[in-house]
Amino acid sequence: MTYLKRLKKKINAILGRDILFPQNKVLEHLFSSYSTGYILGSAPSINQLDLTKLDKKSLVISMGNFHEHKDIKIINPQIHVFAASHSPITEEVFRNWFKRAELKLPKQTIIMVEIKDFELAKQIFKARDVYPYAYGGELPIDFTKRIISPTTIPMIAIQLGYYIGLEELNLLGIDHNWQNTEGYLHFYSHDEPSLEYYLKESGVIRDTLAFKGRQSKERLYSFYKTYKLFESFKNLNNNRNFKIFNADPNSYFDAFDKKEIDL
Repeated sequence: MTYLKRLKKKINAILGRDILFPQNKVLEHLFSSYSTGYILGSAPSINQLDLTKLDKKSLVISMGNFHEHKDIKIINPQIHVFAASHSPITEEVFRNWFKRAELKLPKQTIIMVEIKDFELAKQIFKARDVYPYAYGGELPIDFTKRIISPTTIPMIAIQLGYYIGLEELNLLGIDHNWQNTEGYLHFYSHDEPSLEYYLKESGVIRDTLAFKGRQSKERLYSFYKTYKLFESFKNLNNNRNFKIFNADPNSYFDAFDKKEIDL
């Protein structure tokens, strides 16, 4: 970043021009009573866990297709996060996906979407609180401003957990095992309602099992970037007490230390 760009950024920060979503400030207060949280992903390993046993005193953040989980109403996540729409996903696909989520999620679950999908989300999730976020930011993490650009959706949830003041985050159903040769699998079938299902139904894709077979070196470079960015979030503990664990006994994802919980 050039000197002039840094100066402009500093001036904008001083004048408050970098605050895009002042309404997001309320998130700090809504969940201030929680110190521990769980982030629920959609990897196959989560099918081996009894999530009805999750600590009811903890904050639960679900993501993506997790609304398809059979126990979603019992799990009752306080927040559900969607990643930004991107090519080849069309608005029609995203609309159908949002409608499905609206049907499946508990009625009080808050929705978070990237700013470009905010208007569509407000149309679909009419009776819910919907909060926007935007990519392209840096430390310190502040959801009234842009956040650190993620390479995968759990990075959004981790930043959110930090922003609202959690001291501990436990990851479940986050395997990140795309580098295997079996393909990109989830706890649900791609032939039943899900983002992959709607992509296939609309003709955007034919084969829903992405990343099957030997991966290119470019794909491996992408994995490396993802792992390094995940590991950088461990440094947040330098600013205040904040720890991240992989609490899924069936996940080999090792960017974070393992933790045993009874599920």
